[in-house]
Amino acid sequence: MPEIRRDVLAAMRACRLWRTASDEAVGRLTAAARVLDAPRGAMLATEGDPATRFGVVVAGKARVCHVQADGRVIVLESVGSGGAFAAVAALAGGRYPATVEAATPVTVAWVEPERVFEVLEAEPQVLRALVADLATRVMDLTAVVQTLALDVPQRLARYLFQRSLAAGEAVPEGLRVPLGMSKTELAASLGTVPETLSRAFARLRDDGVLTVRGNEVVVHDVGALARLGSSYDE
Repeated sequence: MPEIRRDVLAAMRACRLWRTASDEAVGRLTAAARVLDAPRGAMLATEGDPATRFGVVVAGKARVCHVQADGRVIVLESVGSGGAFAAVAALAGGRYPATVEAATPVTVAWVEPERVFEVLEAEPQVLRALVADLATRVMDLTAVVQTLALDVPQRLARYLFQRSLAAGEAVPEGLRVPLGMSKTELAASLGTVPETLSRAFARLRDDGVLTVRGNEVVVHDVGALARLGSSYDE
């Protein structure tokens, strides 16, 4: 077996697609992977191209996005170390359903589907974990589609409610919630532009739901966020 980089092996071991695979099997996948470095902004996969392989991020971040006809970019998923992208399409033998680009300088281990199928034949127990992970990805994408059916204030309220549950910290004024990304990145992840996002923040602020402080907010009424996330009217 050729020499294996420790960082690549660690990322492959952390990948949930084959989390129940033996160390030997992960080692074989790692040895067969093609490792490439890409600068920020580089296209890693292009929507519509044949999905002949999928990537596992070793270092940095990639973002999975859809570019609409008007040029707006909708971020569907952000992938960090140990995360896989384009796996569903590659394993199904289809085409990439979205574009993947380097959100930062990134190192990617490219995996051919045949190598995964070899692991499944040798270790059938891996199949259950793989199916569970792919099903979760489909459910996550469904949630993204449902969110995009909402207007921008609703999308923002839903996101902030989820962030409140995951990262909120009690302060005298309410709940301090870091946004988790820049406002430009947040706008893209919500399928909008910064100007529209700013108006949505202003509306929530004017309604007394929150106060904006740089890249964090203080939520004064978490319950209101939950309600607004599903029934906010323009």
